[in-house]
Amino acid sequence: MKLFTILLFFASQLTAQTISVKQAKKLSEEITSCIKKNSIYADSLNFKSIAQDFEQYADTFDTYQKVGYYYMKQLRKAGDNHSFYLNQNTVDNFSKKQKDSFGFNFRLLDGGIGYLSIPGFYSNDNNVVNDFANQVHNAIRELDNRENIKGWVVDLRYNNGGNMWPMLLGLHPLIGDGIAGYFADNKGTTGWKTNSPSGAISIKDPYELKKPETKIAVLYSKKTISSGEATAVCFIGKPNSKSFGEATGGFTTGNKVFPLSEGNIFVVASSYILDRNKKKYTGSIIPDVPVENANDANVLEQATAWLKQ
Repeated sequence: MKLFTILLFFASQLTAQTISVKQAKKLSEEITSCIKKNSIYADSLNFKSIAQDFEQYADTFDTYQKVGYYYMKQLRKAGDNHSFYLNQNTVDNFSKKQKDSFGFNFRLLDGGIGYLSIPGFYSNDNNVVNDFANQVHNAIRELDNRENIKGWVVDLRYNNGGNMWPMLLGLHPLIGDGIAGYFADNKGTTGWKTNSPSGAISIKDPYELKKPETKIAVLYSKKTISSGEATAVCFIGKPNSKSFGEATGGFTTGNKVFPLSEGNIFVVASSYILDRNKKKYTGSIIPDVPVENANDANVLEQATAWLKQ
C-alpha cells in the first residue's frame, strides 16, 4: 500500500544532510527504542536481526532520511503502513502554509441539507488549530440557524489525515456527547470524547443542534485516511448516521509523534482505532452504501436522497 499523502509531501520536502556513522547509529538507537516501547507492531519485529543488518551497512546511511526510511521499511514488512519519519523543519514549513488556506468549505444544499467538507489538517500552531476547529463549529451554527435543516452531509472524501482533535471538536454538535471512539494498545483501551480533546483546543461559544436527531450522511473515498478515518469512526454506531462511497485508505491506527535528537521526528502507530461499539479497525472502513466512484456526484445524490426520505 502506498504511503499516505502527507508522507509523500513531507518526503519531497526533506533536505538531505550528510551525517557521520556515529550520528546514524545514534538516530538508529533512538528510533529502535521508540518502536520497541510504543509500536503495536513491535512483537512482529526481530530487533536483533535489524540491528545486525544496520551495523553491517552503517556507512551507507549517510543522511538522517536514509536511517528513518530504513526503519519505515522494517515496519512496512511487519504490516505497519502508517508509521513514518520526518523532521521538524518540514513540519514547521507545512504548518505555515496551512495557515493561509484550510481547504474547509460549507454550504446549504437544495432541500435544506447542510453540507460540510472536512479536509486533512496538519498545523502544529495552537492558534491555527483553534481557528480551524472554531470555523467548522461555527459553520454548523450558521447553517443550523439559517435554515430548517433536514439533514447533514459530512464529506470526508478528501480528508488525508493529520491532527484529528480539531476535526472532532469542530464537528462535536453533529457527533454528540459521550465516547465516540477508542484507542486500543497492549495496555487496554482509552475512549475519546469529541468535546474534550487533548491539547490547548477550545470552542469559544459551544453550539448545540436545534434537532440532534437529524440524519447525517458521511462520505468516504479511498483518499479518506488516518485522522480522516478516525473522524469517520466517530459517526459509526450513531442511529441517525449512514456512510456512502468507497472503502477508506486503511490507515486506521492511532499515531504518536516522538521528537528525537537533531530535529528528527518519528511518528509511531501506537494503537488501533475502535468505534463506539468497540469494533476494531485494522484496515479500510467499508461504507454502509458502497459507491464505485466516490468522486462522482452520484455519491452526493445518493446521500441527499437518503437524507430526504
